[in-house]
Amino acid sequence: MIEKIKKELLNLLDKKYQAFSSKLTPNVHNILGVRLPLLRKIAKRISKENYQDFFKLNDDEFMELTMLEAMIIGYLPIKEQIKYIENFIPKINNWAVCDCFCSGLKYFKTNKNKIIFEKYFNSDKEYELRFAFVVLLNYFIDNDYNYVIDKISKFDNEQYYAKMAAAWCLSICIIKNYTQCLNDLKTLKIHPWVFKKGITKAIESLRLDKLQKEELKKLRNQSSS
Repeated sequence: MIEKIKKELLNLLDKKYQAFSSKLTPNVHNILGVRLPLLRKIAKRISKENYQDFFKLNDDEFMELTMLEAMIIGYLPIKEQIKYIENFIPKINNWAVCDCFCSGLKYFKTNKNKIIFEKYFNSDKEYELRFAFVVLLNYFIDNDYNYVIDKISKFDNEQYYAKMAAAWCLSICIIKNYTQCLNDLKTLKIHPWVFKKGITKAIESLRLDKLQKEELKKLRNQSSS
């Protein structure tokens, strides 16, 4: 089964997309360059077939095989998803796989069970931390803002893709809960890089008005003085 899928992926290889993807995901050297819509089509098909065999046989030779597994889990019924989430997390070794995986976890749309990812906030592994924060920004900001901002305020890690996820999460908090988050930014002690980057990303958003952006710029500048 897995060899057949590898051949299918090799036939879909796109050299230009491979070069583009490689620039976006440095230090990942097993990218074929298969475009995401094509991967999703394959993943959807496998999710309706014997996906358990794919999980057992997948050797992650290509990044696309890891992406396929992430997508397949996303296509599974919610009761099935929960069985495979934790087993997949150790496979995450770049931001693209992480964010693709998290975006498909519809389990968290209806189940606000934090036990699954809570422990990863204490991890020193870059992509375990990123996983936890990308889950937060996708599924918890709307209904559990206080929990999210508390996790951001406790973040203390210098690994780039973990920091970026925390900053991204903070920017969404600002955009969706502007008044409350602005007050929190003035009182909470947040990692300096995450603080500035999160505000910058919020300022770049089209969802805030000119006055709000000026307030944020002033707050960001004050933190630099």
